[in-house]
Amino acid sequence: MTAPYLELRGVGQSFGKYTAVAGIDLSVTRGEFVTLIGHSGCGKSTLLNLIAGLGKPTAGSIELDGKPISGPGADRGMVFQNHSLLPWLSVYANVYEAVDAVFPGRRPQEKQVKRDRVERLLRVVGLWEHRDKRPGELSGGMRQRTAVARAFAIVPRVLLLDEPFGALDALTRTSLQDELINLWSFDQATETVLMVTHDIDEAIYLSDRIVVMTNGPRATVREVVQVPLARPRERHAMLHTAAYADLKEHLLELLAERAVVGAA
Repeated sequence: MTAPYLELRGVGQSFGKYTAVAGIDLSVTRGEFVTLIGHSGCGKSTLLNLIAGLGKPTAGSIELDGKPISGPGADRGMVFQNHSLLPWLSVYANVYEAVDAVFPGRRPQEKQVKRDRVERLLRVVGLWEHRDKRPGELSGGMRQRTAVARAFAIVPRVLLLDEPFGALDALTRTSLQDELINLWSFDQATETVLMVTHDIDEAIYLSDRIVVMTNGPRATVREVVQVPLARPRERHAMLHTAAYADLKEHLLELLAERAVVGAA
């Protein structure tokens, strides 16, 4: 049996008298794409922040590759719904600054390696021709492309995505989903991905497993669902398979059940 790469044991997080999540047990294998879904307020982003090291759980433990997570680290890259780019820097500079912070070598050959990496990633996401523009000159989709490229640029072992495409229109969203998969395939140093989303179709298309959360407060894992769809996936063909239809129906039933329980 493969040992867990990322493991959450009995994780809980309270803010004063309010308990956001409790008793979270989750194991993620190296190389998996795992998505968290659930209703608003169920603690999905809270869990992602704890894995990122942006806070410490008030109960339980989180380990990555057998070592406790005690704070932020370059082994984890995070992309938020808000792109969080530096507005005074160009697309190129936003990505290069991230690489330079993690790999601070100053020798000419080291600088060239960093420049080459930035160029490769910007070409993969289709932004090389826009490299000199600042975030304010870009569309929402292009800003998110930059944010995703920046996250991959630091060569994280784990990529954390907090609704990265939630504010985008449907066409841009599907395009960026494909680009995310292309980047993940292109940059094999980043093996494992955890994502938060409200979009069931997005979760099915991208994931190996889907974690369905119960309603908060004291949210926990309701069910972990395997996605029985082989990779690579072709979106149009996937939508017409029985496996996709059955999985989507099951996820909708789980979410509907939790909504009824939460309203009771």
